[in-house]
Amino acid sequence: MKKSIGKYIIKKNQELLREIDFHDFLNMVESDLCDEEIASELGVHKEHVKRLKNEIKKDF
Repeated sequence: MKKSIGKYIIKKNQELLREIDFHDFLNMVESDLCDEEIASELGVHKEHVKRLKNEIKKDF
């Protein structure tokens, strides 16, 4: 059985995003911290921060 690296990466990304405290994230965004600063504070890659910001923009 072959495992897809893409599925593995997606699963890992979802796990990381679930661990982010949403209220902390919003406070950092509202404080005008850049993506790199938010990512560093949360211990995630800046692409995760960008992706989450885009998801929030879609919903609101």
